[in-house]
Amino acid sequence: MQFGPSPLASAASELRHQGNAPLQRLTIGEKKIFAVSFLLIALVVVATLVVMNGLRREAVQARLRSLANLALPLAGETDRAFQAMDLVLRNVTERIESAGIRDAAQLESAMSTLDAHDLMRARIAALVYIDALTLVGESGKVLNTTRYWPAPDLNFGDRAYFKALQDLSAQPTFLSQPVIGRIGNRLNLVLTRRITSATGSFLGVVNAAIDQAYFEVALSNVDLGPGGTIAFVRSDGSLLAKSPGGIGFAGDEPDGSSDVLAKTLTALSPQGGVLAPGVLDQHERLAAVRPLANFPASIVVSLTTQSFNEEVSAALLPTVIAAFLICLVIGLIGAAFGRQARNQRRLAATQHRQARADTLTGLHNRLWCAEHLERLTQSVDARPFALLIIGLDFFKAINDQLGHDVGDAVLKAVSARLSEGLEAHDALARVGGDEFAITRRGISGETDALTLAHRIIAAIKAPITVGPHQIVTGCSIGVALFPADGDAVVTLLKKADLALYKAKADGRSVARVFSEQITLAAQTRYALQRDLDDAWRQRQFYIAYQPIFEINSRTLAGFEALLRWKHPERGQVGPDVFIPVAEETGLILALGAWVIEEACREAMRWQGDLFVSVNLSPVQFRGSALQQQVVAALDRSGLPGRRLELEVTESTLLHEGAAVQTAFDGFRRLGIAVALDDFGTGYSSLAYLKHLKIDRLKVDRSFVSDAVSNPQGRAILNAIFALAAALGVETTAEGVETEEQIAILRQQGCSHLQGFLLGRPMARDDVSQLVLTSLGVR
Repeated sequence: MQFGPSPLASAASELRHQGNAPLQRLTIGEKKIFAVSFLLIALVVVATLVVMNGLRREAVQARLRSLANLALPLAGETDRAFQAMDLVLRNVTERIESAGIRDAAQLESAMSTLDAHDLMRARIAALVYIDALTLVGESGKVLNTTRYWPAPDLNFGDRAYFKALQDLSAQPTFLSQPVIGRIGNRLNLVLTRRITSATGSFLGVVNAAIDQAYFEVALSNVDLGPGGTIAFVRSDGSLLAKSPGGIGFAGDEPDGSSDVLAKTLTALSPQGGVLAPGVLDQHERLAAVRPLANFPASIVVSLTTQSFNEEVSAALLPTVIAAFLICLVIGLIGAAFGRQARNQRRLAATQHRQARADTLTGLHNRLWCAEHLERLTQSVDARPFALLIIGLDFFKAINDQLGHDVGDAVLKAVSARLSEGLEAHDALARVGGDEFAITRRGISGETDALTLAHRIIAAIKAPITVGPHQIVTGCSIGVALFPADGDAVVTLLKKADLALYKAKADGRSVARVFSEQITLAAQTRYALQRDLDDAWRQRQFYIAYQPIFEINSRTLAGFEALLRWKHPERGQVGPDVFIPVAEETGLILALGAWVIEEACREAMRWQGDLFVSVNLSPVQFRGSALQQQVVAALDRSGLPGRRLELEVTESTLLHEGAAVQTAFDGFRRLGIAVALDDFGTGYSSLAYLKHLKIDRLKVDRSFVSDAVSNPQGRAILNAIFALAAALGVETTAEGVETEEQIAILRQQGCSHLQGFLLGRPMARDDVSQLVLTSLGVR
């Protein structure tokens, strides 16, 4: 809601200035004609008086039209502001009612929590004009409020809005008179919505309070000139806000005038009219009223007849001398008024567009998207459609490592690609920092929606060049279907967001259509994400080291650094559980840098020439920070580059492309070895071995476990080791658990072993002991 000084204030100011503009005077030649035509003066004077009377009547109508033109957008903006408030209230009550709460005790238990407090605060975060959101139980007790935590011990049972909504036959919402807030101790306007139980009984209310002064300040930005007043009036005549002067403080509002004001406004013509003294204040006024479309209140724009008469007198005075120019003057005034109306409409349209446009990409923004969805869902001939929320993968890493200017360029490039694939009735908007929304009509099933989503994923996946950077990003997509997943805008957006969250959790660069199972998974993942953040701050992570041995001599060759997390309540959390979440939130960047540095520092404590192997996440390859982190770790620890081995997976090579090649070149210059982890379980493209210098292949444990009992598995192992030998690449077999497996691996040419048979992951003190005892072991 914007009452700000621009379109409306400028229009009112221009109108006032035009009304005060002096009329053109007679020329010298025309004065001579009047001197010669003295006998005609009497007729001209009479005619002038008649014309002035007619002009005054026309001026009254013109001024009423201008007042109505100002009242209309103010009423519209006010109505939209209260609609936004009502949408928040609806969201809260629907959440409560959908939870199946049956009585006051359940309501207090569910909504008197800090989570509920945070949820309510999140609901009003974008609506800065809402002073507080408060939840009141059936007894009037305040259960929760966004103003304070915990909620103060207050009771609102005596408030008029509370009493009104206890009557279940009454409307579910109530717009209050200005009241002194018991929480903020300020004069507030309160919009309240009833909460009912699963059985239909009264459970309480949730209300949104706006500082009453906010409206008066906002209304004061529209300057009508001397004698002008804008009032916000409830349908029963209660004055909610007024500018200038405020309410209850100016001293000129007649006592008991609410009924008179209500009756007068009801009887007032849509074209406006005259308010007698004692109705709005002690002055007679020209007034126009525009009711709000969805709430029992109106905007009244008025001007005192005294001020109006002064303006008209000043404007018509020259006509006494220049009567024959009256028609021309009327034409000029009419043209000026027309130009003012056109300018006002043009400014209003510009403001409307600007409020619904994304300045960076030029696309529509979230507000426009919500309105568009509202139109699609509320249309009388509403057709099925798919809502796709598109989130860029690892965009935070791009901003953090390359800067926001590069991130902005990526967003523009993605916007262009999305726009290219639109059809005639599609709609595209940027709804968040790195999120976009597309609606496509006529899609009612998952198959068609996923087909569209996969085309979008393929389009975004192509590299984006920004200056010297070639950025490979991707996107994940969440899909909600109308009407299958709901017919409310808030519901569709929420479910599409949950589906997007699921897509990112499932590995990114995928699309997911909403299902009820997604809701439960999202709640679980959110809890894990929160615990991960706490774990990083509280230093719950540690590194375990698993030994790696040369196969022929059983000599200790090095260790693999393995990130571990022991949660005080969850216990030991597996890397397969928390690493994907850390990658999604970007925490993996800090974790990865910490592991590299800790591993290098620990390796310097080992005697001999043992190497340490560290796993890398695909996220770490975005930007140039990885190579800088590796160089810094080697410098600070003093570890030679030849004693560090970095492990990557085949999926990293597939998704990160050029970024991996650049990083490998830097590693090679430092003497660092590169190992391809879990070889054989991914895409196993020989192109990797051809174009990228790989120093070691780590053979997945699934092949090793099959080596004894499965001839086919043994044949695959033989092929892998033969390929490695031909390329001069070392190999490490993972998951070795029996001597029989070692015998087969030695026979087939494997160079190194790793597994529980030889050594489990161990703490740093155990590592030091193993290093000491293994020196000289044959």
